[in-house]
Amino acid sequence: MSIDSDFHEHLKCGCTTTCRAWAVTRKDGVQLGFTDHDGDLEFDGIKFRADTGMTARAVESSTGMAVDNSEAVGALNSAAISERDIEFGLYDDAEVRAWWLNWADTRQRQLIFSGTIGEIERSEGTFRAELRGLAERLNQPRGRVYQKGCLAKLGAPECGVDLEHLGYNAEGVISSISGETSFSVSIDGTFENSLV
Repeated sequence: MSIDSDFHEHLKCGCTTTCRAWAVTRKDGVQLGFTDHDGDLEFDGIKFRADTGMTARAVESSTGMAVDNSEAVGALNSAAISERDIEFGLYDDAEVRAWWLNWADTRQRQLIFSGTIGEIERSEGTFRAELRGLAERLNQPRGRVYQKGCLAKLGAPECGVDLEHLGYNAEGVISSISGETSFSVSIDGTFENSLV
């Protein structure tokens, strides 16, 4: 991860003025900013509030496809994150971005985390939110899995095939099996069109 050159120069000097800030964008579009600095900050049109009592654990970074997760901890504050909003699921899967920055010059900053909020635990007026990295989505099953074998009985609701409206049907008896996927059927009479 490359670091902004001005921020890098600031970090190389003997006296640094750094802090962390993170923005949460809920599914309803509401955007909130937080910082562990002792004063409010503002950049990218977001006000990062210092009076929320919210802190974030250091982000664990790794190479490859490993999942980078962290967590945020804070007090339930009706002016920031309320217990009611958490109960209503407004923070479920909300987008989170976190920066390491120079609070004396917020143009000098580095994005250190981007992901979503996972599980949220509440107890005695505080909350603990799991922060899931972008690679977390790669661990989630997507779509349907198709395979050679099928556990559903033909025509059953979980099968998805409506035998009443196949078009042609007839009753028969399996007369021979050749291999694992082929068989022959003996049918008495002729096919009748059953489409209505």
